[in-house]
Amino acid sequence: MTTRVALLAELGVSSIGNDASAAQVIGMLEAGPGDVDVTILSREPAAAQKVLGQPAWDARAAWTYRGPLHASGVAKVVRLALDLMHLLRIAGRFDAIIVPGTGALEAGHGGLPRGTLLSLLLAGVAARCRRTPYVWLAVGGSRYTRRLTRWTVRAAAATACVRSYRDVVTLEAVRSAGVDTSRDVLMEDVVTGRASVPSPGPGAADGPVVVSVIDVPSASGAAQATDDERRRYRGEMSRFVAALLDRGERVHVVVSDAADVAVARQVVEEATRDKASATVTLRVPRSFDELLRELAGARAVVGSRFHILIAAALNSIPFVAVEHADKVGILSEDLGLGAYRVGVHTFRPEELVGSLDALLDKRDALSRDIRSWIDAAREQTLQGYDEVLARLASRGVTT
Repeated sequence: MTTRVALLAELGVSSIGNDASAAQVIGMLEAGPGDVDVTILSREPAAAQKVLGQPAWDARAAWTYRGPLHASGVAKVVRLALDLMHLLRIAGRFDAIIVPGTGALEAGHGGLPRGTLLSLLLAGVAARCRRTPYVWLAVGGSRYTRRLTRWTVRAAAATACVRSYRDVVTLEAVRSAGVDTSRDVLMEDVVTGRASVPSPGPGAADGPVVVSVIDVPSASGAAQATDDERRRYRGEMSRFVAALLDRGERVHVVVSDAADVAVARQVVEEATRDKASATVTLRVPRSFDELLRELAGARAVVGSRFHILIAAALNSIPFVAVEHADKVGILSEDLGLGAYRVGVHTFRPEELVGSLDALLDKRDALSRDIRSWIDAAREQTLQGYDEVLARLASRGVTT
């Protein structure tokens, strides 16, 4: 008997981390003893199908109205109602709906609930109405300060029959929203469950420094950073890269999210403007496997995006985190790299250079510690995954 599983997430949106998480869950499901048929539910179904190689359906209802009230509050309410009816129609076609290891519970610095967070709630309501088991698998979140956001999280959590998280801060944030998390499962990021992990190249100690920039978020939690925030970040990061070039470092600027490409190009341009022969390259990998290959052999990684740091860890490469979110700080602390992180809105180039040099002084020891952490993380992830499957099986869903 074939088990029909839907994976609900923001996939196919040029986020290597999201796509890698979904690909990992698909691989784990397909490696199980049962016959599993996976369908993607995403707001970008065509792109998700192309990236993940699975059938994909639109998670939203068709919406063609483009009149003068398109952006009004009334139109948004209508759109939510249509999305809910759409999900009600399709939820009953699956034996389970799984949210696969993305930052689905993130809400910035406590901003109003929107996007993925609302999709979680709507999908959960539809699943509950159709009696379809609804699972959060190693999802990530953030701290919530607004009452409406906490209410949305609490309501969405009530619809899930199995809940698991990729870090303790997410679990505590959900608990702070009024949810009983005593039976919820704590895992590591689902990508750490990969069966095969590359080893650093033989020349890693003499390899390049990988720098990964970010389309910097707002310090206030607003939907977008201000021009001043973006200008400051770009300028400081450009001066950091220029400082590395001035002392003869090879630098690879590697982008792990399409949103960061424009910033990366600006940083490279500004860092090399007055340098006749600068050894810096810009790389834009298209998948997590390509990202892993880009990092293999690097001396160190300096970056912000969560999954480029996960990729560095899988390669046993120590990193300096330019911290923009709780999940980045948690990962740094867990790996014993907390002493080398800097704040994305407050760092200075000389501070970042100092952190990198301190990290490189202990590179070999840190690499060994990272490898030990990855081994433990993989075990915890697989144990958590087995627990989730066992709870699904108790509801009659075998994968």
